[in-house]
Amino acid sequence: MSRPADSAADDAGDAEPPGKGKLQAGKEFSASSAYLLSSEHTGHPRKYRLMLFTREKPYDRFDILAAAEKARSKGRLRKAIVEYRKVLEIDPDDHVIHGKVAPLLAERKRLDEAWSSFVAAGEGYHRNGYINQAVSIYIQAARHLPRKLEVWETIARLQEERELPADGVKALLSGCRYFRRRDQRPEAIHLLRLACKIQPWHFEATFILAKVLAKGGEKEEALQLLHGLAERVQGRNLRRARAALFRMSPSLGAAWRWLRAAIAAREIPIPRTSSWEGLGIGRVKRGRAARLICLTIALLGAILVGVPFSFDIGPDMVSFLLGGSGLVVVGMTSFLFFSRRRERRGAALSP
Repeated sequence: MSRPADSAADDAGDAEPPGKGKLQAGKEFSASSAYLLSSEHTGHPRKYRLMLFTREKPYDRFDILAAAEKARSKGRLRKAIVEYRKVLEIDPDDHVIHGKVAPLLAERKRLDEAWSSFVAAGEGYHRNGYINQAVSIYIQAARHLPRKLEVWETIARLQEERELPADGVKALLSGCRYFRRRDQRPEAIHLLRLACKIQPWHFEATFILAKVLAKGGEKEEALQLLHGLAERVQGRNLRRARAALFRMSPSLGAAWRWLRAAIAAREIPIPRTSSWEGLGIGRVKRGRAARLICLTIALLGAILVGVPFSFDIGPDMVSFLLGGSGLVVVGMTSFLFFSRRRERRGAALSP
């Protein structure tokens, strides 16, 4: 059966000219390049054909991490973040990569993303039993996000799990220093109460908590804390507690207790009986001063002896000679005595 003339004409119109719509041999195309090939207008609705040529590069974790490390070593943080993100797209739970990309995000001031990566890294290490590495991750987070309350709470909790409560209290005390403004007092009080919960009646935590509470208007609780400290500490810490109590509630009794604590801590010097051969503080300085005084006396005697030979003083010449000679003898004898005693002490202390 022969085809209609109209259909033959349409097919002839659809036929593409030679060289049109065909890729020339020898032409190279890069990955994800698109080419739009069009034919001559024939009156049909579809005139364009979209041809997409892609050659995807296979995923190579080693090469991507090497590129990321190289970019980070050169200071190209954005490039390094992009490379690390490629790995996280394949494995979003890779806590090791989260631990590497989190500081870079923090340096780029992308703090929310950085905190999410810090948490993912810390929880990943903690889940696998590496508590020390988890603590290191959160310590890095504290350097970049010191005003993030959850950072200090997590460090303290992990230190308790490591059976190091003192380090947890130390971390909380370090964190409360970043919340000194008036509007940040609730955060500081929260961290200090947590420290007191970990180690009850820890002096520094309780003392700072009492001061912050007093500034916030909670004077009664602050006084109770300070009285509790004064009953449990001695020495310099007792003096500090008594001084804070006197400043918060000044009275003669509080002043006397403060003075007595300062004397007991030997921060206010008082006369004490001691001999030259006792174990008093500053024995070396006293011996040096004694020898210096002896030399001064001997020098004064020598000056008195030389006066009659320089000036005509008449009948007082004999008095000057005798007095000067006496001072020289006493001064030099005393100097030799103290010098010999110093040598004997040095010989007794030497092995």
